[in-house]
Amino acid sequence: MSGWKTIAVAAALTGCAGVQTAQQRNFASGHWVGEVDRDGWTQPVALDIERDHGALRGQWRTVKETPRQAIQNLAVQGDEVRFETDTVRFVGHVDGSRLSGTLTDKVAAAPLGELSAINTDRYSPASEWSAPELP
Repeated sequence: MSGWKTIAVAAALTGCAGVQTAQQRNFASGHWVGEVDRDGWTQPVALDIERDHGALRGQWRTVKETPRQAIQNLAVQGDEVRFETDTVRFVGHVDGSRLSGTLTDKVAAAPLGELSAINTDRYSPASEWSAPELP
């Protein structure tokens, strides 16, 4: 293969890798609306996750009357999402426009419930699950 062809193939592969990195970077970003299921008792929840100058940050709230809480230690690797607040720890996965996982009490290390949410930025109206509304 000539030198120019090698350079062209390398440039094409680098460009494809750059597209994949950009998609992964924004994989969990957006406005998520859903609920926490605590043994059959559900509570609405809303999450906002964004990337700001390379750093992830976010906020969440569990009911519309409560103020938003900052998300701490937010990490996204592939489809795995992890974060904490002052009292809870979340470990879950993104699958398309859905985020689901387990909430755990940080102090007692006891399970609190299952979080399930959809990304309203990527939500498809054909979805079989409707999220509760939070303004």
